[in-house]
Amino acid sequence: MAYSLNVIYTSFKKEVEDLNRIIIALSVQQASIDRDTHIEGCFIRFVVSWEVFCEEYFLRCLCVGKTRSQYQIKPHVTSSRNTNEAFKRANSRRRDRAKDYLDWLDTSIIKHRIQDYFRANSRVHKIIESPDKIYEIRTIRNAIAHRSIASMSKFEKHVKNQLGYLAIINPTMADLLIMKKRGLNKHIFILLSEYFLGLADRLTK
Repeated sequence: MAYSLNVIYTSFKKEVEDLNRIIIALSVQQASIDRDTHIEGCFIRFVVSWEVFCEEYFLRCLCVGKTRSQYQIKPHVTSSRNTNEAFKRANSRRRDRAKDYLDWLDTSIIKHRIQDYFRANSRVHKIIESPDKIYEIRTIRNAIAHRSIASMSKFEKHVKNQLGYLAIINPTMADLLIMKKRGLNKHIFILLSEYFLGLADRLTK
């Protein structure tokens, strides 16, 4: 039986739309620890949602994944019977999903994982079509999770490159996420979330 890819796309799409709505509402509030905590929390939730989408997508395609246009994606050898069996197959430790996890933010690991099970022209390879974007959200996540000065500096430099300037002196991570790119009038957070939503759309249509 084929697994629907529309189900995971619809779930991810709703999550992104809800988070973007929250970010827009928070962006007009005065800077405060409450506002910043919510913005950072939204970003962490967005990254986790992307990781969940990637894992579900990959495992469903290791069985047989059915796109929204009814196209079937299969591994180049034998299909797994279910997603738990697929997880054990893709996991070098061979533990089940309740006891372990797969990394979906390291492009070198993801690339090898996909190459091991799918043909070179498989749609699954689109997951890593833009390593720079994956590196970017991983860097931001690390800066939020670890308060890393190095990660914060990398993201601040990226935002400055995107905007051509920084709107305020000594911005917080939350400030950077809600700054707007010149010409597009969109928050950095929303530009990132829309990129990954578009990628999810291409992977599943």
